[in-house]
Order: sequence, then C-alpha cells, then structure tokens
Amino acid sequence: MIDLTKPVEVAQGLWWVGSETTHQHLQCNPYLFIKDGLGILFDPGSVLDAQVVLEKTKSLLPLSNLKAIVCSHQDPDLCSAIPFFENAGFKGEICCHERAALLIQYYGIRSPFYLVNHHTYSYSLNAKTSIGFIFGPYLHFPGSIMSYLPEQQALISGDLFGSITSDWHLYADENYLDGMKAFHEVYMPSHDILASAMESLESYPIRLICPQHGSVIDKNVEQHIETLKTMQCGLFLQPKQLNLPLEGGVRSLLDQVVLRLVTIYGEQEIRKTFENSPFTLNIKKRKIAKTTVPEERMWEDFYSFLEQKRGVEYLSSISSLVELLGKQYGLVIPTAFATLIASSERTIKEKDAELKDLEKKLKGLEESMYRDPVTALYNKEFHQAFLLKELEGGGSVVSLVLGIDNLERINLDYGSSEGDRTMRILSDLLLQSVEPNVQVCRITGGMFALLCTSLTKEQAIERAAKLGTLIAEEDRFIVPITVSMGIVHSDEIDEHKKDDAALMAAEINNTAAFRLRLARKKGAGSIVYTSTSEAGSRSAFTILLVDVPSFSRDLLKQTMEKERYRVLVADNGLEAKKLVLAGGVDLVLCELLIPKLSGL
Repeated sequence: MIDLTKPVEVAQGLWWVGSETTHQHLQCNPYLFIKDGLGILFDPGSVLDAQVVLEKTKSLLPLSNLKAIVCSHQDPDLCSAIPFFENAGFKGEICCHERAALLIQYYGIRSPFYLVNHHTYSYSLNAKTSIGFIFGPYLHFPGSIMSYLPEQQALISGDLFGSITSDWHLYADENYLDGMKAFHEVYMPSHDILASAMESLESYPIRLICPQHGSVIDKNVEQHIETLKTMQCGLFLQPKQLNLPLEGGVRSLLDQVVLRLVTIYGEQEIRKTFENSPFTLNIKKRKIAKTTVPEERMWEDFYSFLEQKRGVEYLSSISSLVELLGKQYGLVIPTAFATLIASSERTIKEKDAELKDLEKKLKGLEESMYRDPVTALYNKEFHQAFLLKELEGGGSVVSLVLGIDNLERINLDYGSSEGDRTMRILSDLLLQSVEPNVQVCRITGGMFALLCTSLTKEQAIERAAKLGTLIAEEDRFIVPITVSMGIVHSDEIDEHKKDDAALMAAEINNTAAFRLRLARKKGAGSIVYTSTSEAGSRSAFTILLVDVPSFSRDLLKQTMEKERYRVLVADNGLEAKKLVLAGGVDLVLCELLIPKLSGL
C-alpha cells in the first residue's frame, strides 16, 4: 500500500509531491526532481493544495536549493500555488514558454522568468544535469510544453495523457484509457494537432509518463501514446461519418457511454443508478447486459432515464462523448440534452456576467498594483516592466530621472503631508507637460522617471531644460522647488549588452540614477546627460564627517578621498545639519564612529 500522505518516488530522483484529494473527479499532480542536492518542481498546483505540496517539497529539499519551477502552461490548477512558494522563501526561476509567461505574471509572481523558447528548450540544473522541453502548441494552450528527463526517460506531460475519474490511483490501471479519452475529447482542439504531438514523442525513449492530471503511466506507454495519436477530439470540428455497427447497433454505442459513466463515477454509484431501470448493466464488463427498450427508442430513452434519475450533472459529464457519437453516426442529439442546453445557456450568461465583473475587478487590481498611492502615477514596478517590454521589442528609450532637491527641507519644515502635496503638484505638472505616450513614474521618495520612446537624446535634453524652468516658476508649491535631472538614451549602452534586455534595462537605470546624483553634486536644478565614470563610481558619493578638528578626522578624510569619495567635514551638529539640509549627502559619520574607523 502506497502512503500518499508522504512524497512518493516514481523514478530515480523524481518524486510525486501532490495531494491525495481529488476535486470534481480531477486530480492534480506536482512532481519534484532532485539531483545532487538541487531541485526542480514541475507544475506546483493550485491554491487548494498549495500547503500540502509545499510541505512535501520542504520535507525532501530546502527551498533555498529549489532552483526552478516549471509551468507546463498558465492555468491556475498548476500555477496559482507559486506565490505560496515565494512567500515561503523560493528564490529560483519560473521556467515556461514566453506565451505562458505573459499570463502567469498576473498571479502576482515576483520570481524571474526563464523562457524555454529563448534557451533552446533546455535547462541546466548543474554542470552535469540538464532537462529538455518539448513544445506542444495548442495542447491545450499556445504556449504548452512538456518536460523530459533523459536519465529517467520520464516525460512530465502537463495536460497531455491526463484523465477524469472518480476512482483515482497514483499509477494508471487497465481502466485508465477511457478516462484519458474523456479528458482529451473536451480539452484538446483537434485530432491533427494531437496526432502531431504524439508523433514528435516517437523520437524519445519514454519509460514513464507523469501527467499533471490523472495517474502516472508506468506500463504500456506505447499504447497510451498510440491511443491519443488516433483518437478523435475537438468536438466543434466535423468528425468522419461512420455507419452504425452491424452487430449491436445503437446499443453498442450506449456501451461506450456506460464505460464512460463507470470511469467517471465508479462502479458502485452506476450500479445503484441503474437499479430497477429498463437497462440492466454488467458492471464488470461495463456494458448493457439486456434492456426492455426497443432499438428505435433506445438512444432517446437511455438519456431520458439518466436525466430523471441523476439530473443535468450526469448528462453534462457525458455530453462530449454523446455529441461525438451523434456526429459520427448521424444520430440526432437526444431530447434530454435540450434541458442541458437550456441550463448551459443560462449558465453561460451567468458566467459571462461574472467574467465581465471579474475582468473589471482584475483590471482595477492590475491598475492598483502598478500605481503609486501618493501621486497616482505609475510606480517602480511598472517602470521596470515597461522599460523591459520596449527593449525586448527592439525600441529605443530615453530615460529622464529627476529628483526634488529640497523635498527633505519641506518635510522637515512643514511636515510630510506637505511633502506629499508637493509631489502631487509635481506629478500634475509632469503629466500636463509631456506627450500622452511618455510614461511618468514615481520611483521612490522625491525621485521620478520619464520614459520616452519617440524622442532623440537632444530633444529630451531640450525638453528637460524647459521642464526645469516650468517647475521652478510654479506658484502652487508651498515654497519654490528645483529639480535635478539625469538623462540617458538606450543608444548609449554598449553593443555587447544589447542582446540581453534585462541587462540593458539595469544599465539604463543605473546610469540615469548615477547622472542624477552627479547633477545634485553640481548644484540644485542641474541637468547631467553625459558621464565618463561608470555608474556606481565612488566620486558620485558624498560622505559627511562630523567631529571636532583632529588627527583622526583628517586621516579618515584623506583615506576616503584616496578611494575617490567626495568628503565634507563639519565641526559640530549645527554645521552638519545645514550641510545635510542643503542636499547631496549620502552618508554621515559622526564623532562616535571616527576614532574606531581611523583605527582600522
């Protein structure tokens, strides 16, 4: 007996770490691969099972050693648990196709994405161990992937090879195939697309298939692949027209329906359902043993009985198969399904209304995630996302970063509420002064950024000068303010960094912040748009030493200046306060620290 309350090793180093709970006949299976103390988690699951999956994973591996989470696609049943792992300490990457990453980000995920289609569909866990990815477009999402472990010859197949059943086991049994058919009939788009994916698997030696739904397939792997390769799916497409079997007729088709019902609901429930009915079932053989209903009424009466006995739920669970059989053999959709259609139409309208409401809330939530609460401008997260998007698209960007020179003084003299009001007035000025396609963001404190995609650097410099004058002349501020600015154009970035958008974005941000710092050193209201030193150069940092004149203070000042820091000195607290309020001081070292530092 397998203890499903604990992780189960299904292959060497590959563990099932899921919950034994099945939700509406659908089981979700996360898998953890461990090699040399490092791990990769595949399809971690939903919020319903997140805590169980997290605890089982931690029982095998510290989260600090979990290097990546692989997402076969973007659906919540396999992605929505990721924030639980992040909150618990996961610091790795999210491996997926870029089409999936576009939607996965909306779960509020903070981890960086590793886009498999940008890395030759492979991922290296360490110098000796790599895994591969197999692109499975439109099965059932444009960015679906499968994962392949070469050493174990194991396929982590995502939704493919999944199954619907009430009688779930960790390992697939002889009845698994029909539940697998039930799942794929509904969720896969077409026979041609599915067959193509199965053909692509023929070049891989596969001993084990680990689907995200259903059970682990460790026997008759080729049979399961061949079943999907030849089965009909995509019910909105016109299937091939067939003739009714000579032996059995409609009853042989109903046997397929009985098989599907037993697969979904289990032997005991179906036996109870058909007690004292016109249809006597052989549950072990999963077919109709005898019936009192004539052949010409059998197709209608079978479903009428089901509707009366079990209602719309049962009809809904077999509707895909009945629709497929009806199209294949030219049979009219039974009258009982009119109830289902009417119910479905009502449900669709209700769900459509719910969806619109959810989309509205989601849009509001998404907007709030990217908005600064003080100024209502876009925030730092939006700034980074927009910059990356433009750079990945090959566009050019001018980044203009500005800082309010005397915001600290306003906060000290008039309170933080007046400081917030100052930033809101500045935000209003910035929005009124730029074109609609310029993104205005508040980065932090009194630091703002403008991202311009349609200006040359020379045009940006000219606009910056006019903007500085406009701000200085604004009379809504409680006291006049000035802003210092740093400007950088993406064309300035070294060529070898332009192939990596993330690296390029970091360089732009660092350079713009560095030039803002240089502008503040020059004096309030300055603009710096060139710099020969590298971003982060010590010459841009100012240290204030506060102590009475002494050998220790002079020695420390000389030492720091040799390290290319800019050093100011003050003999007492009042002098130090004036220098700090004047702005431009990055670090203050007071008299208590200087003797200790000089002794180093």
